[in-house]
This record gives sequence, C-alpha cells and structure tokens, in this order.
Amino acid sequence: MNERIVAASGGNPDFRMTPTPPRDLNNFAPRVGFNYRLPRMGWLTGDTTVLRGGYSRTYDHNFVNLTLNVASAFPFLNSVNFIQGGVATNAFTTIQNARRFGVPANPRTANRTILSQDNRAAIAEQFAFQLQRELAKDWAVTVGWIGTKGTGLFQTIDNNPIIPGSSPATRVNQFLGVVRERCNCASSIYHSMQLSLEKRLSQNFSMGAHYTWSSFIDDASELFNPNPLADVAVPQDSFNRKIERGRSTFDRPHRLTVNGVWELPVFREQRGVFGRLLGGWQMSPFLTFQSGAPFTPLNGADPAGRLAGISGLVGVAIRPMVVSNLDVSGTGIEDLYRRWQGGERYFRQITAAEQVGNAGRGIIRADGIANLDIGFIKNTRISEGARLQLRADMFNVSNTRNFGIPDARVNSAAFLNQWNTDGGRRRIQIGARLVF
Repeated sequence: MNERIVAASGGNPDFRMTPTPPRDLNNFAPRVGFNYRLPRMGWLTGDTTVLRGGYSRTYDHNFVNLTLNVASAFPFLNSVNFIQGGVATNAFTTIQNARRFGVPANPRTANRTILSQDNRAAIAEQFAFQLQRELAKDWAVTVGWIGTKGTGLFQTIDNNPIIPGSSPATRVNQFLGVVRERCNCASSIYHSMQLSLEKRLSQNFSMGAHYTWSSFIDDASELFNPNPLADVAVPQDSFNRKIERGRSTFDRPHRLTVNGVWELPVFREQRGVFGRLLGGWQMSPFLTFQSGAPFTPLNGADPAGRLAGISGLVGVAIRPMVVSNLDVSGTGIEDLYRRWQGGERYFRQITAAEQVGNAGRGIIRADGIANLDIGFIKNTRISEGARLQLRADMFNVSNTRNFGIPDARVNSAAFLNQWNTDGGRRRIQIGARLVF
C-alpha cells in the first residue's frame, strides 16, 4: 500500500514508510524443569517432600493496535488542523487546499507513528524454585521463589524530541515533525516469595490460602496510558530515559487470598421432606487482601514545551518537583490527601527553566483491596436423575469501598481525591438451575 502512495506522489521519498521492521524469525523458546522427591529424613521431610524448579523463555508478539497506529498516521493518513488556539484561522482556504491537494505543503513535517527498526517480539524469562511438603493427610504447604525478567518490552518514546533550552524550539531532526515511536526499549524484573497452604477435598471440606510478597520494577508498564490522569506512557525526558525506572503499574507487594468449599454434613442423604429442605447446603467463601497500585504524580502542564506535539498524542508526562522530606511512598493515600488539603505541599509545579521534575515514577500507592465474596448453594434432589440448584453469590459482602487510582495532577483540584473514583459496592446474584 505504501508503494502505491509513493508512486502516486511522483516517487517522492518523503511519502515512504520508514523504517520498515524486518521479519522476526529468531524466537528460540526453550523450557526446562525438574521435580525431585527428597528421601525421608524424619520430621524434616515427612512422608512426602518435593523439590521442583524450572526456567522458560517465552515471547509477547506484536499486537494489531501497533500496526493500526502506523496505518492511521502519515503517510497513510493525513490530518489537517485548521483550528489554532480555539480559533479557525483561514479555515475555508485550508479546507479547500486539503480537498484540492490532499497532502501537506511539507510532508516531512507531518506527524508520524513508527515501529522501531529492530522491532521484534518482547522476551519474558521465567524462573521458579519451590519446595512442597505434606503436613498431614490431605494437607500440603508450598514455599518458593518465582521470578520474571522482561527484555525488549514495548515502549512509547518521542523519536524526534525538542532539544532542551533551544529557542526557538528545535527538534533533533529539524526537517521532521513529531515522530511517535513504538520501540523495544523497556525492561522489567519481578521477584516474589509465594507461600501456599492447601487442603484437598475430604470430609466435605477443601481450602487454599496463598500469600505473595513481591517486587515489580520496570521502565514502562504500558504502551498506552495505564491511567491518563496518573500514568502517561512516554518518558518525560527523552534524553534521559533511565529515570523512568520505578515501580511497575502492576506492582502489588502483598497479596493474600483464602478460599474454601464446605458442604454442610447435616441431612446429606436428603431423606424425607426435612432432609430435602435442610440438606444439600454448600458454602464457598473467597477472601482477598492486596496492596494498592502505584501511580505517578504529574505536573499537569509542560511549561518548557519539552513534549510539545507528542503530548497531544499521549498526554502530558512531565512530573513535578518534590519539595518535602515526607516519604510519600510509605504514607497512605488518605493521609496524603488530608495533608495536601491542610496546606502541606510535598510537590510543586515546575517552571519553564526547570523543564522536567525530579519526582520519581510510581512513587505513590493507591488504596488497596479488602474484599470478601461468599457463595451459597442449595442442591435439592428431586429424583434419582434430577436435582434443583438454588444459589446466591454475594460479592463484596462487607460493602467495603476499594478505591481506584485518583487524579495525580498536582494542579488539579481533585489531586489525590480517591473518593472521586468508583470504590465498588455489594452485589448479590440469585439464580436457579435444574440439573437432569
């Protein structure tokens, strides 16, 4: 298709899609693992203790949206702006010229979206080492280390940034306009200690308790904005992308879940009228406690114009200045909000001379999760081959509000106000099913 566009433009190379990513043909994906039952050494290993581990290398392939972004930008599509500063200046002439010529006066200055020259599938290397021991009949405990290393992860960058301090503002390549690039520029590292206690179904009861203590660090958590008011997917300083490394949007240091299934032992045979009414009950609770999501304070404006052009495509990623000794990463968001409303300023907006802020990425953490779900099931035997099942599923039984990520722009009146987000509510679903 691009060759047709170039030909229709008289062979003008400015209409050529560059670069053209090569085919990715070297995705070698090995997997190796082991499982070893330790010899009996008294109480230390019990009857059954198993040591297991493994390594795998997998790939996250390019997804269609990246290609669509390229196809919806120049040279495949040309957007003509005839409103500047809210005013339509010479709009009629601009529209007529666009209809007549259909191309910009200088095609080089048109906004482009490109894939990097070395675009390839992102790499994920996964490591695992676990020890599992039988505590008693039907009971087992597992403890282990699980890690993941991401290499060549997709990231959005400004491929033709404005040179800091240049006046008038000059891009690195002054002959080109805004170039938004999707590159394999980011990396990540995840480490976790995972502990589980499990009971297999016996005596009408099974359960599992799982705790994870982890750390997740990356350069970029998303190609697109995880949250446009709290995380903008582009580095604030194109000349120093190393300062983007911080807590991943997906970092959750602590997560505890407990689930179970308990079938009440009374009137299990469901004999007679009372047996059918009082028997066949089953309860399934699911309890979750989890740390909140980290997010990034934003300046809310770009006074130096460092991200001019690119910010219109992705948002303003400029961060503010930290002006307090308060450990915001270790302070609850409710406390932070009350301090801010009380006049305590631990961030301030940057000036045009400062250009970018020193606040780190992902240094504030949102509200965590405390949630209990319970399901009640009543199975009533109608005949030998038919039964009626009634169930009630209760989500967020305690009606606890688990807030989301708030507005993180320091110039916003809603800064850190998590109560502006939907904290959820109790829901109850009731259903019936005939099984025959």
